[in-house]
Amino acid sequence: MSKRKLAYGLAGNILKVDLSSRRMEVLKTVEFESGFWGGRGLNQHLLLDLEPEGISPFDPESILAFGAGRLVGTAAPGAVRMNIDSRNPFTGGIGSSNLGGGFAREFKKAGFDHLLVSGKSEGPVYLWISNKAVEIRDAKPLWGKLISETDRMLMRLLETPDFEFIAIGPAGENRVWASALMDRHSRAAARCGLGAIMGDKGLKAVVAQGISRDNLELAHPERFSRLVKEMTERLASLPSVKRKRILGTLAAVGPLNRSGAIPVRNFEDESLSEDELNYYLAERFDELSAGTIHCCIPCPIHCQHSYRGALSEDFPRNKLEANSILDFGPRLGLTSAEDILHCHALCSQYGLDIDTTASVICWAIDCFEKGILTPSDTDSLALQWGKSEVVFKVIEKIALRQGIGELLAEGSCRASIRIGRGSQDLVFAIKGQDLIEPIRSCKGWALGVAVSPRGGTHTRGAPQTEFQRVDSGMGERIWGVETAGVPKEYEGKAKLVLYYERFHAVLDSLGLCHFVSNWSSPDLLGPIEIAELCSAALGEELSDEILMTRGERILTLEKVYNLLHTDWNRKEDDPPERFFQEPIQRGLFKGEKLHRDKWNDMLTEYYLLHDWDPQTSFPRKRKLEALGLGAYVGVLQKRNRIG
Repeated sequence: MSKRKLAYGLAGNILKVDLSSRRMEVLKTVEFESGFWGGRGLNQHLLLDLEPEGISPFDPESILAFGAGRLVGTAAPGAVRMNIDSRNPFTGGIGSSNLGGGFAREFKKAGFDHLLVSGKSEGPVYLWISNKAVEIRDAKPLWGKLISETDRMLMRLLETPDFEFIAIGPAGENRVWASALMDRHSRAAARCGLGAIMGDKGLKAVVAQGISRDNLELAHPERFSRLVKEMTERLASLPSVKRKRILGTLAAVGPLNRSGAIPVRNFEDESLSEDELNYYLAERFDELSAGTIHCCIPCPIHCQHSYRGALSEDFPRNKLEANSILDFGPRLGLTSAEDILHCHALCSQYGLDIDTTASVICWAIDCFEKGILTPSDTDSLALQWGKSEVVFKVIEKIALRQGIGELLAEGSCRASIRIGRGSQDLVFAIKGQDLIEPIRSCKGWALGVAVSPRGGTHTRGAPQTEFQRVDSGMGERIWGVETAGVPKEYEGKAKLVLYYERFHAVLDSLGLCHFVSNWSSPDLLGPIEIAELCSAALGEELSDEILMTRGERILTLEKVYNLLHTDWNRKEDDPPERFFQEPIQRGLFKGEKLHRDKWNDMLTEYYLLHDWDPQTSFPRKRKLEALGLGAYVGVLQKRNRIG
């Protein structure tokens, strides 16, 4: 493919910044694109090619990669996403996260597709990027500030509100592994300890001021505009989109409970009674709504709801998700909407990942209730389910690494190793990263969560079809899986997970929000529509089959990264043993747990569909070569990490 075709949809530049030497270099994106498009795909390619092997996440030579999706900056619906990738402190493998909002678009308008940050600054700094100009600026006045305080101070320093940023709060500055990267409106690039890596480098924020117009060159602009118009109008008319506009993701709480997928306390159950469920339904949060709904541009979903409450204006409540309700509600036993919003706001302001923060607090409460942790371990705090004031204090202690927060700052696996006393038996994690997803009822969901390359998570291939109860006809027509909507069924679920692993890799590399895709609802955009959009924008005629093969290639890059940096094999793709032993206690799925033999058969089928060795989980040489990844065969063979 010509370099001209490779340049469609690109700002054209990759910025490399070494914070130790303060050396900056601009590379041409087309020299590295190699069919990985952008975002997650090109980030992975850059990490494998440019990062030295064998280094720790906190080594000065480690790279923190920021990548705007390939279609970001165009009018494609949902083309708003930025991927951030590095080494994951929790797992030792790939750390990868993704956020929406306005930063990715502003960053691309400023003239860049990707940013690679290495080194460590002697003092706190932030990067200012505008119209292809870059400066490393002093961040001492910003250090220690909450996210909203950082926003206000940057407005004063830049003398304008017209910018976007990704920043860390005090949690990232203190190298808390549960920290996240935050934007101005409480959107987070969470999980994987990326905030701790950014803080370790002394980087407070990356600020983008886009000067250029949205004038990315497209291969077939008229065709692309027509497709965008058709897709946007179709999406806006769909009932599933209209529901999300009204309630956001909070509408998912009820259906999740009906599917036995609500985490209760420390996974002691996965279902709530009707009376308990009423505390967490979206309607309970209506009275705290600020009455405003926002959207990323360009996106027809409009899922960002703003909330108000008793806290000061220093704690904005934008973009509350169902995860916040589940994390601080059923998991920790809080029943007040105001208290749940308070927890969400504290995490957003301190720059904490709500999922990991709630997970480690959940573990600590369980340990305290069972006498494993005592008041001498917890700063005399009585860690009990449903005690909101205690939860508020622990969140702050984690962010500041104070007292009990020092123990909890690196997640439950590390904390349990330090404490011992049988506390390891209360840990729920996959590949070393705290788990938030209940996985006993829905078997496809369970597989997708367990095999995720970044550690247990649902956004890398776990299907939602089982929650949606799609019928057999739809399952066969869309995914080729008649059982797609049958939660307890193991058959066919490996094929379903493979579909969404590939599709999610495509979406993350193009910068498209999952909420516009058929992962969110079967009536939304699928690979056929996305392939048409890419063909018009990028100048390469793509079928849905070719598109999904690209997704497979990107996913396999992550597999290669993990094999080069960890000693993982098949056993790391298993969920915690307790999910095989302890059943759900109540609800429609009472008595349900994972079946060992059926799980193993499903996992074997998953590897065979990938053409990975089913004994080791390692990719075979022929598979790497077929995907154009033959360059990695030799290094994997030297480490005996190839199937």
